[in-house]
Amino acid sequence: MFALAVVANDYDMISSDYRAARRVPAWLMSVGLHTCLLVACALLIRSPVKGPRVETDRSAGIALVQRSEAETSYFTEEDLDATATVTATSATDSSSQPTSLPETSIEFAVQLPSSNELSSGAGLGQVLPGAIGFTTGGEGARGTIGGQARTQVFGAEGTGNKFIYVFDRSASMEGFQGRPMAAAKQQLTASLNDLESVHQFQIVFYNDETTVFHPDRSRAPSILFASDENKKLAVEFVDRMTAIGGTRHVEALVLALGMSPDVIFFLTDAAEPQLTPSELAEIRRRNRSEATINSIEFGSGPRPRGENFLMRLARENHGKHVYVDVSKLP
Repeated sequence: MFALAVVANDYDMISSDYRAARRVPAWLMSVGLHTCLLVACALLIRSPVKGPRVETDRSAGIALVQRSEAETSYFTEEDLDATATVTATSATDSSSQPTSLPETSIEFAVQLPSSNELSSGAGLGQVLPGAIGFTTGGEGARGTIGGQARTQVFGAEGTGNKFIYVFDRSASMEGFQGRPMAAAKQQLTASLNDLESVHQFQIVFYNDETTVFHPDRSRAPSILFASDENKKLAVEFVDRMTAIGGTRHVEALVLALGMSPDVIFFLTDAAEPQLTPSELAEIRRRNRSEATINSIEFGSGPRPRGENFLMRLARENHGKHVYVDVSKLP
């Protein structure tokens, strides 16, 4: 009896739990079940599908490594290309610009004789043996250097574009049967023949006065271009010149310096009057063009010892002094 009562109580408890469970609506359980299914499907869809990995295209390059004790440097192809471009540009720029070389002056030890010298036979050694051995500068050369004329009188050489011949025509130049005057004319004419039309010249003969080559009387005397016509007229002027009168050096030299020459050939046989120190200083002061003054001294016998005013004149004005023994002139 007691056992049946216990079973009955257990049955009542189960029945009450079942009834409580039955109180949950069926639709709610269905909604919950479907919700769980939807969540599960969503998770499955979002999971990535495993397969072969596809990478986007990438450019590969080469890098050079330079190692030193302090650091390691990397050079890519871009760096090398940039360096090569800069190098090529620098090479192009440098090749387009001329390379400057140091200027070098070349001195010619030997000058071939000009065609005029060969054809006329006017070499110093052949025509004027009296000048050999008595010149301080040796035999001069003739020709052109870089457009400038190179000529000489009795071995005293001058190079430039403007030449002035200042020659003594005093009475003493007619001594020794006129040989000094004849030799002076011959040397002057030969020197003129070395000049081309682009060069300029003037001739000043002097004694007590100055006589200037002046072919065009319609204008003032001036330095002239060495055209064929002017040289022809100059030779005629020289041939007509005679030796007479005394000697005054300064006025003729000052006149020549006023024309701003490159070279002056100054020829005289006068030991007296000498140029004084103050006159030499005045000539040096007036030589604003820095002209070369070559002095040619005519004398009889061996060259005197010591320095005279003609030697000093040449020395102080960048020139040469030449002594000619007129007793040996042909």
